[in-house]
Amino acid sequence: METLNRRVLEGRLDSLPPEDKSDIAVFVSSTFTDMSVERNYIMNLVTSELDKYCLKKRLSFRFIDMRWGVRDEASVDHMTEEIVLDAVRTARDDSRGPFFLCLLGDKYGSRLLPHYVNASEYKLLRRIAMRRGYDISIMDEWFERDDNAEPPVYRLRSINEILSHYDDHDNEARQSKDKEKWNQVQDKLLTMFRAAADEAYSDGLISKETRHVYFKSVTESEVEEGVVYQDPVRDKVIVYFRKFLDINIEDAKAGRFIDLKDRKIDSEAEELRERLKLARVQPRLGPSQLKKFHLNWMPIGIDETNEQHKEYLDNLITDIVEKLKWQVDQCIKDETYLNLTPLYKEVLHHLHLCKKETQLFAARRDILESLKERMFLVYNKSGNLVELTEEIQNYATSRLLDSELEGKLSNKDAEKLEAEYQQIQETLNKFGCKFIHSGFFQNKDTDPNVNQKELFTQLPDFQYYSRPVVLFGSSGSGKTAMMAKVAEESQNWFPNSVSVIRFLGTSLLSFTIQEVLVSICSQIISLYKLPIPTYIDMDKDYQFLIQFFNSLLWKIDTNSRPLIIVLDSIDQLSDMNEAHTMDWLPVNLPVNVHMIVSMIPNINCCLQNILGKMPCSEQYLEIPTMPAGVADEMISIRLQNKCRRVTKIQRRFILEKFEQCPHPLYMRMILDQAATWRSCTVTSDLSVGDNINMAINRFFSELERIHGELTVRKTLGYMSASRDGISVTELEDLLSLSDEVLQDTYIYHLPPNDRHIRIPPSVISQMMSDITPYIIIRKVGPYKILTWFHRQFKEVCRARFLPKDWIQSVHKELADYFQGIWFKKVKPLTLYKVKKGEFPNADRGVREQNIRFMNMYNVRKLSELPFHLVKSHQFEKLRDLCMTNFEFLQGLVHVLTIGSAIKVLKIALQTMDAIGEIESPQVYEDLDNVYQILMKSSEKIRKDRNNLAVEIIAQLGPTYSGSACLKSLVEDALTFLKETDTAALMPLNRIALGPGSVLKFSITTEVFSKDPDDQSRCYDHVFCVDEKHCVLRCIYTVEEQRYLYVLCLESDGTVKARRKIKTEIQSVQMAGGDRFIILQNSESTELYEVASWTVAPLRYNPVDFLAVSISGRILAYSSVLNSKVVVCQIGETVTSLTALLILDLENILMVQISQDDQFLVVINDNMDLSTYNIPTAERLYRKESQIDRREFPNHSEIKRRLSSTIQITADNKLVRSDPKTSAICLIDLVSGECIYNLCHSEHGSANIISLHSSEKFLATVDKTKSNTMDIWRVWDLQRGTLLSSLGNAGELDVTGDKSCSSLGCESLCEGVQKMLLFGPAESLFLATLESQNLSVVKVFYLGSATSPLAVAAPYCSLIGHHQRIVQMCTAMRETCLATVSQDNTIKVWDLQKMVLNFTDKFDSDPDPQEVRSYFDRQVMTESTTTKMDISRDEKKAFITTTSGQLIVHDLENNMLHHSHKIEGDRTDFLLVSSSGQLVVMATSKGKITILSTENYDVKHILNHWKPRIDCMAENNNILVAGTGEMEAKGSVWNIESGELLREFEFLYSLHVVALTSTADKIVTSFFDFPVVLTMDSDHNTMDMTQVDTVMASASCIAIDNADSRALIGSSDGQIRVINMAGTYEFRLGQNSPVSTAAFSPDRKRVVSAGYKSLFVWDLNQARLQYKVKKHDSFITKILFDQSGKVMVTASKDKKIIMSDMSYGMSIATYYGHNSMDQLKITFDGGKVLFIPDVVNYIGVLEPNPALRKMMGGDRAVIRKSLMKAKAMALSFSSQKIAPHTSQACSIL
Repeated sequence: METLNRRVLEGRLDSLPPEDKSDIAVFVSSTFTDMSVERNYIMNLVTSELDKYCLKKRLSFRFIDMRWGVRDEASVDHMTEEIVLDAVRTARDDSRGPFFLCLLGDKYGSRLLPHYVNASEYKLLRRIAMRRGYDISIMDEWFERDDNAEPPVYRLRSINEILSHYDDHDNEARQSKDKEKWNQVQDKLLTMFRAAADEAYSDGLISKETRHVYFKSVTESEVEEGVVYQDPVRDKVIVYFRKFLDINIEDAKAGRFIDLKDRKIDSEAEELRERLKLARVQPRLGPSQLKKFHLNWMPIGIDETNEQHKEYLDNLITDIVEKLKWQVDQCIKDETYLNLTPLYKEVLHHLHLCKKETQLFAARRDILESLKERMFLVYNKSGNLVELTEEIQNYATSRLLDSELEGKLSNKDAEKLEAEYQQIQETLNKFGCKFIHSGFFQNKDTDPNVNQKELFTQLPDFQYYSRPVVLFGSSGSGKTAMMAKVAEESQNWFPNSVSVIRFLGTSLLSFTIQEVLVSICSQIISLYKLPIPTYIDMDKDYQFLIQFFNSLLWKIDTNSRPLIIVLDSIDQLSDMNEAHTMDWLPVNLPVNVHMIVSMIPNINCCLQNILGKMPCSEQYLEIPTMPAGVADEMISIRLQNKCRRVTKIQRRFILEKFEQCPHPLYMRMILDQAATWRSCTVTSDLSVGDNINMAINRFFSELERIHGELTVRKTLGYMSASRDGISVTELEDLLSLSDEVLQDTYIYHLPPNDRHIRIPPSVISQMMSDITPYIIIRKVGPYKILTWFHRQFKEVCRARFLPKDWIQSVHKELADYFQGIWFKKVKPLTLYKVKKGEFPNADRGVREQNIRFMNMYNVRKLSELPFHLVKSHQFEKLRDLCMTNFEFLQGLVHVLTIGSAIKVLKIALQTMDAIGEIESPQVYEDLDNVYQILMKSSEKIRKDRNNLAVEIIAQLGPTYSGSACLKSLVEDALTFLKETDTAALMPLNRIALGPGSVLKFSITTEVFSKDPDDQSRCYDHVFCVDEKHCVLRCIYTVEEQRYLYVLCLESDGTVKARRKIKTEIQSVQMAGGDRFIILQNSESTELYEVASWTVAPLRYNPVDFLAVSISGRILAYSSVLNSKVVVCQIGETVTSLTALLILDLENILMVQISQDDQFLVVINDNMDLSTYNIPTAERLYRKESQIDRREFPNHSEIKRRLSSTIQITADNKLVRSDPKTSAICLIDLVSGECIYNLCHSEHGSANIISLHSSEKFLATVDKTKSNTMDIWRVWDLQRGTLLSSLGNAGELDVTGDKSCSSLGCESLCEGVQKMLLFGPAESLFLATLESQNLSVVKVFYLGSATSPLAVAAPYCSLIGHHQRIVQMCTAMRETCLATVSQDNTIKVWDLQKMVLNFTDKFDSDPDPQEVRSYFDRQVMTESTTTKMDISRDEKKAFITTTSGQLIVHDLENNMLHHSHKIEGDRTDFLLVSSSGQLVVMATSKGKITILSTENYDVKHILNHWKPRIDCMAENNNILVAGTGEMEAKGSVWNIESGELLREFEFLYSLHVVALTSTADKIVTSFFDFPVVLTMDSDHNTMDMTQVDTVMASASCIAIDNADSRALIGSSDGQIRVINMAGTYEFRLGQNSPVSTAAFSPDRKRVVSAGYKSLFVWDLNQARLQYKVKKHDSFITKILFDQSGKVMVTASKDKKIIMSDMSYGMSIATYYGHNSMDQLKITFDGGKVLFIPDVVNYIGVLEPNPALRKMMGGDRAVIRKSLMKAKAMALSFSSQKIAPHTSQACSIL
């Protein structure tokens, strides 16, 4: 079996095992009239029971009941028996387990004429009949020769061909007459055939089986197909014999239960029946498969009121249920040993599909040879084609060794490190100190300057490579068949190769590109047995997955085993992850990796996007028109596969039609129809359609003729209206709910069960059989979902069956179904056409639609219901049932993605906006609020889908009391957290910005480099907005590499793409109407075309400045080194450049092009400005400038100033800062005349202006005399007048006659760094960044253009970043503001909402004073928390805010206890005294305030003797504060009395400080070594010979709880432990700088942390107990509960993790919204406190019940989690982790 599994994974197409099945389809076989009661019982009682049971096993269940539903058209054409037998075969082929349930009684059943007879057999029987004197003219009349069959046959003609009124329901008399004639004819024909067959058999001319064909019943044919000819039948078949002991044939209903002839028992039928039961069936079955019942006869047959009969029915049903369940269990049990993984099933599915396509392939050797040639093409490093030689083919790429993948040192390096460790220990021996190190691993995961993922995915330096081959063609051109043939042939082209084959869109795991890449990578890893490091997780980071996939191809050994990757129908991928941009496709492949992809060229721009990435024309091949010769071969191949052929005339007809539309799909459809033609069919009577669309429509018309127009319309309408397709079970339910369809079905007979009325399963099974060639089946959970394979079918189907006036009602019907409103509910039915009847208690028997079935989600409901509610405009139901239903929302996030949930809500809101009819504003508001919640929390939910409940509570608060629906959502989220088995930390208060805020979403980035050498880098243009594509393009710095990330603004900032760029790139800007990207560093500038990512080939390099006109047609650049300025015209591509103008100019640092492409502005390093006419090359004027070069020491500073102070408007006006006067000037670009000199300060202008998007307004900044305060102003450029200002500093100079005067105002702003002018003319706003708080954007209201505010009013502050904002810009046509900060976060703010909020709060003419008052109130309520601490009784939490407030939070009642304003500077230190009676607050400037915790009065104000405090500690009412420097100084007070006890100095100390519990000793550091100072000593000296220091800086300090030991952690990764006598005991060495460390409460262990990892050191055994990676950045806090069993850590990665110390295992994680720098926990660990990002309060988390159990030592819970992780010993650093344990890693 292992060999077989491996062959499947290798892509071998021979000897394929069968595909995994998820259906239990059971055909119910019996004669109809005598078993109707039993069949009704089975349908009513067994179906629902088995349906639920199978769902538990992840299987779907259905009965196939053919007793009704076969349309009259089938019986007219004599196809009834064939349809029934097809249904038996379908059950056998589809069912994973039991497939045949048979009930045999005393009736043998109908015996029909065969609908065809082999030609030789027919002639034989005809001769015999003629010899015996029968009238053979009847045979000749009713049987017609068909030479299109192979071998030829005689077919029974359709009854209507001869008896035209046989199914004429409009003329009952003639119909009755024709039916009587047919019965006579049938009897005569049966008599003749049976007599002739008897004689032929007696003469030995035919076999017994051939004779039996003319005698057997339809039921026996079913039994033959299901039992007699089936091998094996064990666990597949169940049979029941029922016999009446004494049937009275005189009873009126006896004929329904036994075969009668001339009012007597038909002895022939009786003999055949008993032979069937006893000789053919019974010997085939085991005892458990056959059961017999004997009953007394009742006049009505089965009498449900009779006790014996009722007991029989009950026993029958019970036995059926038990046997079916047992057989289902057996089929699962028999297959468990196979251990079929999802990957295996996925690969096998595509191999079967591939084999199916190749079996009917018409050879197109020319295309195959062309593809083969392209797959063998090889390129060298320069991109040139080279001849493939054996040397190149065996070229070995540099692959990482396994030891490198695992991060293990080589033996040589390990020996070197061991010697180094030994030397350290020898040095420490003189102190009696033990050295413990963290092991012989490189531990790159703990190095903040190393990204292991980046290292792993680095590509080798290759010399040769191949490229993917791209096959494209229109829909139906035969791409899929060609790709399948390539997959088959490639195993011959590339011996010993392995193949990865995917027909995209045909399976659940081939629908999104992320799932496709994960499955491909997994298959490659399995095939090549590649060891993958444990930190590799392919499921979470899509951009990393792309990089991983690319690098994986270079890490495998393809020299001995070439790899073939075949990806068909790229256009069928969903648009998730921007699959159609083709960024995932590697364009440089190892020589022995061959990839081929196919697509439709004009769908989703796939081909265009690949051409942009890979412009090599030789790699592309378009499928040409199919030649006539191939088409002729295709006719033979496809018809032979069906044992059919066509006449020469018919073949000519097909080829003529094909010439009109030479597409393989069109040919296939004609041939599927031709397979039904008889040799006598006249081509003039044929209608096949002249093109694909017409052929599809003809196909649909034929379906309507066969199955009924209404039934087909509904079935295919449902199928096309569904989101992802539909299952057979769902179709049965939906059609059963349609009164119209049931009316059309039950025309000539009534439903067999008046209480359980459904569409006959045969209706669906017959139609599915007809459309199977054109559909694909995707497995979704236990269901097989049907959808169209070809795009044209989808389009024609939607146009035909979903017209605009009907589509909404279809979506409503689908929504009602998936809502489950008809489950176990009566839906009355009235039949009124031919057969009439009233069924008031009709239950349609539809399936239940719970959100969860047992232990799994109902994927179908979750994916389909929201879609159809939106499409049917049922928005209130969407809100109530889906988006504010926590269980549904949780399921949606789990089963699909957070992105899918967001997309549904976005479409719903857009639809509500578009139709303009909102049922209720509250519905819209609720949906919008949920949308905002998901947008803000999407990043957290992507990391862990269980975070949904936490995020809802975090944003709305647990006591939310607004909208009733949102309140219910919060309550359900709380209930979930309390009842779930998943451990979690629950928010006890609102701790994140909710839906009411203007923050849209946040994105965690890697913009700001951690490299100290990179801190001076300019971040002014670290991202840019691409309005055309609605994305942010942002430069990420990942260790030593830089990438350009593309972040979607329309969704939640998801990464759409990333591209590696040069490491020195610092700036990115869009240009040319967003057609181009400019990448720049301090040395050069490059221009790239967005679509193709092609760099412009500029003649002169390096380029110092570059500009592209808005039209994207003109490019200008300067090169100082070459003293050139060049102007070019850009052609169709960026490589098509035509020089228009080349100027010899020196030191040109800036070029600008006018918006009309007519003028060029150049500025040199003296800021001299010249303007040129581009078409004439004439210089229009030059404006010289005299600047002080000392102010701008280098070109970079000049360029930076120029780029921020020069703009050209659409009407050719130049806005610039005049270097001479520092005024802002408006200049006519053509004449050079100064239009306005905007008034300015005599102290100059700041290097910043902001032009409004309308170009009517301009914001400027003037400096004051002190150069620390700025004045900004907003000007009306059309009039040259001042529009609004924050204020000025006195009278300003007026320059020129056209200058402007300004209005006076006394208020100033502190150091404007950046500003943006935005808003419509009726409501203008200015956003500023001021140096007093560079993490906050301040927004001012300026009034309107017609009624400006002379003095602008501050309106609001955008608070969220906790470090400096380095760039901000508007986006999405000024509806959003994007900011990026040094906290490595991009935040996107909703400006449109901000403006609307402003309009709602204030009238059309707002009072400026009201706006200012509102702002002042917001300052108090929206300020952020700076410091916190907990009282010693753990009843109160104390916090300080940026607005200068002290807030006291009641932890017991979770409410505000006290608040008051604090005078003075911002609080930088806050602690509650050990006595709990005092609060100590200190500023970094040395002022210390002591408050009483009783009344919060100030008791003392203390002043440190240095104007700066770096560290502070308190114990026993003794406070020590210190200033760390070379001559460090400390102060010690008694805070109860306020007495200064002492001041002391100590060299290189007091960066950290701690006190013993009695406060008799101070512990601080000498550099990185711990020092103990006694409180009463006057001489604090130390023996320098006893100090072990490398003069690193101390980062943390701790004293154990017995005051016996102290430690200092340092930046060099060492923790030095001493006892309180000063003896040096341990030096602990970890592999990264120590960020924090602590003693465990039992004092036996030290836990230290740095970058990502925690190190647990056992001091008693002097060893590293274990190391675990828990975080993704530096760990900032380590805390313990009082028992020491629970540890809580916080990190800059925004996570709080609670761990079990015994196992070293994470038991709960909280994902915050900001860096976790401060953390507190209560003694019992019952509350975790932290500072949230933007709420001026404290975040309080509480363990949910599941977590409390784990904290309390419930080892069963912990062991369960460990079993999930499969890695109990993962905590030991030497433990090697098995591949594919990303779940283990995430848990641990």
